[in-house]
Amino acid sequence: MKFCGRNSMASRRTLGCVLLCLCFCAFFLLQALPVQAKPLLFGTVEFQMPLDKQKNWLSVIDENKKSPVLYNETKLNRSTTWKQLKQSVEGKPLMEKLKLVNRFWNTWPYRTDKDVYGKSDVWAAPVRFLKTSCDCEDYSIAKYFTLKEFGVPVDDMRIVVVRETIRNIGHAVLAVYIGEEIFILDNLSDSVRSTARIKNYVPQFSVNEEHRWMHVQGKKKNAKKSAKK
Repeated sequence: MKFCGRNSMASRRTLGCVLLCLCFCAFFLLQALPVQAKPLLFGTVEFQMPLDKQKNWLSVIDENKKSPVLYNETKLNRSTTWKQLKQSVEGKPLMEKLKLVNRFWNTWPYRTDKDVYGKSDVWAAPVRFLKTSCDCEDYSIAKYFTLKEFGVPVDDMRIVVVRETIRNIGHAVLAVYIGEEIFILDNLSDSVRSTARIKNYVPQFSVNEEHRWMHVQGKKKNAKKSAKK
């Protein structure tokens, strides 16, 4: 009987070890499951990086926290308060919100950083944009914080600095991810377009309040080699 008891105890220990191993295996397998990746921004390969080097964007985030203007009866222009703007999108589909926000902020006049601040590459929070207007990244910033207040998750938006290849100049737009598509809000157009329809923008880097990404164009296959294959 003692022998049987020892054998039974050993079997239980073995079973316990097997179950413990299975639990650990299941845990690590679940951890290793791939997270659903977002669609590629203009077909580029991206590398996620910390925000600490993007000082101009960090200063905008800080300025917006200290001096928020997107609330209650703040007057955005002569005829529209923040409350009225927010009420105008209530219950509307996300795409309608994007179109309205893009058109609304595009009514501000374009001004260069040098005209406003006497130097280049200044990023401004909405509180300054309302007073002076400014250039492309500032339109994108105003749209970003507006959509955030309208309930669009930060993770679904990025301010993107691009190279505009037709004129070979720098530019900035707001990208909004909806399912498998990315839509661009641009101060150069009142239309909200899918990235699939835009061929002249090459992203350099993008940011939101969580991360910064560097973008690299993927290698293009040689047409002749592909044809031979």
